[in-house]
Amino acid sequence: MIQVKLKLIAKRMNHSLFAMIFGISMISCDRTAPLQDETNSLPNLPPREVVVYVSTDEAIARPILEAFSQESGITVRARYDSENSKTTALAAMLRTERKAPRADVFWSGECFAASQLGREGVIAPWRFMRSGELPDSFRGESGWWHGFAPRMRVLVYDPSRITADQLPQSMLDLATTVLSKRVAIADPRFGTTRCHIGAFASQMEWREVGSFQKWVDGFVVNKPLLLAGGNAAVVDAVIHKEVDFGLTDSDDVYAAVANGAVLAMIPLRQFPNGESGGGPMLIPNTISLVDGAPHPEEANALMIFLLQPKVTAWLNASRSGNFIVQMNSPTNVATNTAPNSTPNAAISTLVSSPPPAGLALMPENVELIRIKSVEDPFQYEQTIVVQSIDTSVGILRTACAKQGAN
Repeated sequence: MIQVKLKLIAKRMNHSLFAMIFGISMISCDRTAPLQDETNSLPNLPPREVVVYVSTDEAIARPILEAFSQESGITVRARYDSENSKTTALAAMLRTERKAPRADVFWSGECFAASQLGREGVIAPWRFMRSGELPDSFRGESGWWHGFAPRMRVLVYDPSRITADQLPQSMLDLATTVLSKRVAIADPRFGTTRCHIGAFASQMEWREVGSFQKWVDGFVVNKPLLLAGGNAAVVDAVIHKEVDFGLTDSDDVYAAVANGAVLAMIPLRQFPNGESGGGPMLIPNTISLVDGAPHPEEANALMIFLLQPKVTAWLNASRSGNFIVQMNSPTNVATNTAPNSTPNAAISTLVSSPPPAGLALMPENVELIRIKSVEDPFQYEQTIVVQSIDTSVGILRTACAKQGAN
């Protein structure tokens, strides 16, 4: 009898306990409960954010990063740099912050700085499931960077003062003949000029040891104008008739023409026609994961977003006029054909992804000088370039200083 009573008491206690728990849960879900009660019952979650260092032009990158924020809900804090120092300055900052990283992602306008940072442990390996779809030249060693939406190295000139057939047709021509016209080049310590000189020098040395020094000796005889203001300064030197033509990037020419300048350009081969792999140099945008990134999940989301084909299509439609890489074509690997007219199935689906608000689009007058495709792009060995880039840039600067180039 006593045992029955004890069981009854326990049963009643369980019912009372259940009723108490149920009542508490109802209070916490009651939308009429005081606001402070509801707030106090929730964890204090910090807002999601990602920090990205960007050397791509701010006017182009900012609308794309804003589109990512709108799509993901992740706040983007971006740091940009100046035209003349670009990637080099941001890379130096990443080195300085190595022990306590502030950045999560490095969005660079070129690839070799990321490779160097990877070798130094500043950049971490990162894997992307679709990276195998890209050409080898758009995948960095050890997963230190992934490339997309390249630009091209070109010779810019004023068509009212010089014709295309009067221009050097390859980098070799800049040194093997005494030019009757003067050429400008950006300071090779920075940006894409640094990449170009490093890659060209490595292939020259592969062809014949000591040949780059011979090229430099011939190049400085023509007294090139070295400019500290970057590739945009090269374009300005042509506009202001300080030089007849200049070595620069395609997007800098597009920007000047969009602003009213009368200019033209040609793709610049590295080696003469007939030498396979010696054509114009394509320089991709690249993304890299910073080692020890404070916000790794958000960094992963941003990197995946930037590697989407629609972002390449936006860059292609923008005033920057970046190329769309063709995955399955051995000879014509990049094109500026509109997405809705290309046979590439992956690109044809991009018509439904309009460019983000605020992105400066390619004006009609710029389309008239736009280079539509790249045949036989320059091929080089990334590892060798990274190992020799500082030495080759030093050789060129020393020779120009002795010659009095300014």
